[in-house]
Amino acid sequence: MSFKFKLGEIVVPTTPLERGLPVGPSEVTAIQLGGYIEIQPIGASTHRRQLVEAKDYERHKEEANEPDN
Repeated sequence: MSFKFKLGEIVVPTTPLERGLPVGPSEVTAIQLGGYIEIQPIGASTHRRQLVEAKDYERHKEEANEPDN
């Protein structure tokens, strides 16, 4: 079974304002079956995590351009 994201990756929502999702980059903190991920917004004053659908997110562009060593 493969997942769209890995733990620790930085993701951003594809359509944040239309769906009421956190706008800034978030870190993937857990991967769930059924296409869900748990995220934690980066730089948030609270450590509130949210369970969201992975299909609504994409890798943050800065991270996607980093080479794998």
